[in-house]
Amino acid sequence: SFPTRRSSDLWHLAALPFTDGGTAVSLVISHCLSDGVGLCEALADAAAGRRDPITWPAAGSRGWWRAVSEDARQTARDIPGIGRAVVAATRMARRNSAGAGAAAPAPVEPPVIDGRADERITLPTATIFVDADEWDARAQSLGGTSNTLLAGLAAQLAQRVGRVAADGSVAVTMPVNERAAGDTRANAITNVDFTVDPAPATTDLSEIRAIIKQALIRSHDETNERFELLHLAPLLPQWLVRRCVGVSANGAASVISSNLGAVDPAARRPDGTDADHFVMKPLGPGVTKAVMHRLGGLLVLLSGKTDRGVFVSVLAYQPGADNSNDKLGQDLSDTLRDFSLAATLGWPAPVSVADLTA
Repeated sequence: SFPTRRSSDLWHLAALPFTDGGTAVSLVISHCLSDGVGLCEALADAAAGRRDPITWPAAGSRGWWRAVSEDARQTARDIPGIGRAVVAATRMARRNSAGAGAAAPAPVEPPVIDGRADERITLPTATIFVDADEWDARAQSLGGTSNTLLAGLAAQLAQRVGRVAADGSVAVTMPVNERAAGDTRANAITNVDFTVDPAPATTDLSEIRAIIKQALIRSHDETNERFELLHLAPLLPQWLVRRCVGVSANGAASVISSNLGAVDPAARRPDGTDADHFVMKPLGPGVTKAVMHRLGGLLVLLSGKTDRGVFVSVLAYQPGADNSNDKLGQDLSDTLRDFSLAATLGWPAPVSVADLTA
C-alpha cells in the first residue's frame, strides 16, 4: 500500500498501512512549532477531540492596515525581550573576550571532512524500550530518579563514543519543562547545564542527582543568557541564524538529555485505540557534514514513559567516527548492559540487547 500524506513547510503527517492489517502513523514537526511536552498535549487534544484554544485566521485574511497595526503592536511587545537579548549578547561577548585574553588557547586544526562539505547526510538514530517498573527500580537502586538515570545513561554513552572533555568529564544540557495549564507557547522550556563524571554512573547515581539538583536551583535564580539571545533571531539574516544553530547546547561536546516524563495516554491513540508502539525521536533532516563538523557533532537522548514502558531515542553524530545506525545501536546496547538494564532495540520488530554481541 502507498502512504497517505499531509504536509506543510513545518510539519509532515503520513500513514502507512501494513500487510498484516496494522498502520504506522508518523508526524514530523519543526521544534519551532512545539517542544516535546507541548506536542504530546496537542496530540492528546486532537485524539480526544478537544478544540484548539486559539482561533487561527485564514492565510491572507488580514487587510493591509490590520496587518501593519497588529504587527506593530507585536513588535512593541517584543522590544523588552530584544533589549534583554542585546544586553546578554554584550555580556557574553565581554566574558569570552576576557577569557581569551587571559589564556589564549593554541590554534586547533579544523577537522578534515571526507567528501563534500555541503553533502546532506542522514544522522544515525536508535530507539530502545525498557519495562517501566524495571527502569524505575534500577534508578532507585542506584540512588537516583528516572531523570537521573537518563542523564547517567547519556553520560556513559558519551564516554563510550568519545564525547568527553580532556579530563574525562561530560557536559550535559537538560531541557526543563515550564509549561503550565493553558500555556500555548510553542517552546515553554529552559535549559540547565551541568558537568558530570560518567565513571560512577553505572553503580551510583547519587552524585549526578545532587549535581542536577544544584543546577536546577541555579537555573531558578539565574537568567538563561543563551535563551535570551533567541529574541534576536527574527532580526538576523538566515546565514547568521544557521551559524548560531547550536545556541541551545552549552558547548561543542555537550550532550542533551531530555525527559518528557509520563506521556498522556490519549497521545498514542490516533484512531481512538491504543497504539502497540509509541515513540518520539529527535531528527536532523537536511543537515550537512559542514554543519555537523562546525557544531562538533551531537548526541541527543529523548525519553518518555507510557503504560507500555519507557522509550529512549538517540540521535548522534561524531566527526571522524563510524556514523551508522548499527554502530550507534551497538554502543547503546553496550551502555545498557553496563547499567544492567534489559531492553529491546528498534521497532516494530524489536531485538533484545542481550542478543547483540560486540
